[in-house]
Amino acid sequence: MGDPKASLSILPDRIIYTAPGITAKATSRPAMVVVVGTRGAVRLQTADETHTARVILVAPNVVRSIEARDVGLYSIQLDAASALGQSLFKNVLRGKRVVDVSDRADGSVMRIAEAAQNQTQECEAMRAGSQRMLDALFVQAARSQSTDARVDAVACWLRTHLPPRTEPARLAGLCGLSESRLAHLFAQATGSAMREYLLWTKMRKAAEMFAAGSTLTDIAHSTGFADLAHLTRTFKRYFDLTPSFLSNPGLVRVQVSRELVGGGKPLRSRIASKPPAHDDDGSVADAIDRPAKPFVGR
Repeated sequence: MGDPKASLSILPDRIIYTAPGITAKATSRPAMVVVVGTRGAVRLQTADETHTARVILVAPNVVRSIEARDVGLYSIQLDAASALGQSLFKNVLRGKRVVDVSDRADGSVMRIAEAAQNQTQECEAMRAGSQRMLDALFVQAARSQSTDARVDAVACWLRTHLPPRTEPARLAGLCGLSESRLAHLFAQATGSAMREYLLWTKMRKAAEMFAAGSTLTDIAHSTGFADLAHLTRTFKRYFDLTPSFLSNPGLVRVQVSRELVGGGKPLRSRIASKPPAHDDDGSVADAIDRPAKPFVGR
């Protein structure tokens, strides 16, 4: 059996998060999100909708709160610019912000969520399970993953170069489009503006670097955040948590796919033996100038 704590698995096109119970205040992030209640229905509330269901698909940038304190949570934060992310936005959401897809969930979907919650699984097992779940929930969308090559090119460039800003003129020139046309095309395909997508990409990279042992100050500078406070605010806006949450192995098990660490076995981070101190802005005081202590999984 695994530890009764949260887990965060960072993969190239998705982040998988599990928690034995969670109550999250209003957050939003530019990712396609699948939310599963592992032992019962979760309650998801937006400004004007309330959904109580076992499996929910949430569009990028939808502000919502989640109550899953007694039922457990399994979630997939899927890259909105991925082929499947674009297909889900176009073919499943179809203009809606939140869709209850519980009727698509068979026993295998729930078993995958429960196993991820109750067993210690390495990144590749988490990826395989999440892919089986997505294939089971979204059969037609998985088969219809046609994308616009220009959107793919822009998303790939942003992920690869991680520029301080989106540089619309440069990206438009890359695609042979006007800036306004490219902005419309990208948002229409992914549900996110290019600026929002870049910020999410930076946050993913920050989590990878944190797990690899970088200090928060180095991470903020390397990923293009203005400063540590900017990184902390963005993390909190996305997850209602400060980065210090990732530094406490008693609360969460963090691991990064081998595809993101240059081969070998997946990297897991174990940073502090006690909860870190916090500065007034919620950032980590005792982890800023001390790198994490990475260790390699089995």
